Amino acid sequence: MWFDNLMDDLKETLFVSHKYQGVFFPVFLKLIMGLILGVFTVVSIFGTVFSGVFTSMNDFEASDIFLSIAGPIGLFLIIGYALFMLLWALIEVGSINLFGAALRDERPTKAVFMNGIKSYLGRVIGGELLIHFLCLVLSPLLIIVFAIYAVFIGIPTAGWGIVFLLAVINAYFASWTIALVHENMGVLDALGTSFRLARNHLKPIILLVISSTMISQYAVWLLGPLGYVFGGWFIGGLVRIFFNIAIYKTYLRYKEPSAFEFE
Repeated sequence: MWFDNLMDDLKETLFVSHKYQGVFFPVFLKLIMGLILGVFTVVSIFGTVFSGVFTSMNDFEASDIFLSIAGPIGLFLIIGYALFMLLWALIEVGSINLFGAALRDERPTKAVFMNGIKSYLGRVIGGELLIHFLCLVLSPLLIIVFAIYAVFIGIPTAGWGIVFLLAVINAYFASWTIALVHENMGVLDALGTSFRLARNHLKPIILLVISSTMISQYAVWLLGPLGYVFGGWFIGGLVRIFFNIAIYKTYLRYKEPSAFEFE
């Protein structure tokens, strides 16, 4: 039953993505985001090197040289992280707006992309910060658990056990931003909705997550090394967006009725 529903959702996703090709616009936005972050990284490296060289030329103490390097590195890391979070959240919210419009049989436009950005941007950034903070706090425990899992399951399965574990984790977080934007939820409610969706309907969600990862990462190798380097970002982006729309459609199929919906 669930597999038939999944096939229906994939068919509709294929139809929608072909009819409204504007849903693939975020592919180019993510390219621009990558270029911005790449330029920022280069500037950060040169700035850090220049600071260290300038300090050493003036015969400062070793501690001064260390601070002249560590200071800019810390500053650039904070600015880079903030820049990444802002650009990622902007594209994430806009993409969900486009996907939702296409699934409603509405034309995805620039106005649709920008709709609700002010309302949802802060919440999406806050939710991602919360996830990153929890991962940081729990990192010692997570590293130990992951190491044990890798030894007893990951290595004996030639790495496929690790792929499956990561897919399960991603499945539980796959729809929280969709729930937040689509239902106008708070961060905790959206995370809870995403977790319940994965818990109750793990099979279709995990299959979509694994398919998106495997196809986007490995299918582009069919174009050869040069094709992967120059066209991988484009083809991989198209594949990921297709499966993100499919996850959105699956979310709409299985989501719990809200307090504002009536039978």
